[in-house]
Amino acid sequence: MYVIAALIALGALVGCAGPGSAPSSSDSSNLLGTYTGILPCADCAGIRADLKLYAGQPGGEASRYEITETYIGTRDGDRTFGKSGRVKMVRGTASDKEATVYQLESDRADTRRAFLRAGDNELRLLDLEKRELASAAPHSLYRAITLAEGDSGKAIDVSQGERVIVRLSSNRTTGYRWSLLTSGSNALTSLAAAEYTQEAGADGKPGAGGAESWYFQASRSGQQELRFEYRRPWEVNVPAAKSTNYSVRVR
Repeated sequence: MYVIAALIALGALVGCAGPGSAPSSSDSSNLLGTYTGILPCADCAGIRADLKLYAGQPGGEASRYEITETYIGTRDGDRTFGKSGRVKMVRGTASDKEATVYQLESDRADTRRAFLRAGDNELRLLDLEKRELASAAPHSLYRAITLAEGDSGKAIDVSQGERVIVRLSSNRTTGYRWSLLTSGSNALTSLAAAEYTQEAGADGKPGAGGAESWYFQASRSGQQELRFEYRRPWEVNVPAAKSTNYSVRVR
């Protein structure tokens, strides 16, 4: 069970804050990394966060961010919001003066974030005083590779410990949904069942589309094949409306 006092203290930081500015279309050539994970939430089951960091110029340091946050299990169901803004890199935390911290700037104090760079593959959430959280709740984001329909057929190389996200456009109001078929070694460990989220800002509008997401961790060396088929579950002996395939090799 999560430490209740810690979550209350985090309320202003990671409560169900509502939408900020919409994510911008940053230049993907300046993308430094994508990070994903679950953050603690004061009034929901947790926040699924997907964070992208961008450099202002090729080879530069992080200067902008885009983040999509899905508040899981709110009174109104899962709710997804996106925002973007400036990254401020600062040196030092309350316990380590040499640490590197990414501060995600926002015009609202309750939507600001501070992350400690805890290694090449991990960003760990701090409080707004740049102190470690006294909570057993998960509060780290991990470097990830995101695959979409346009990446179908590609061979992907990842390192052990990295995350792999497969995110496919979907509209469950039509009855269609994606199903996963795997083969090969168990190089990837599934971190969660498929998550369906409507488009940011849709707020449950009838007919609104969304995306289905699968989260994996590269846990051991080997190669694993991932195949996804888009179909209505009750239709038997009917070809899939579409399919995607990925070959993931873990080094």
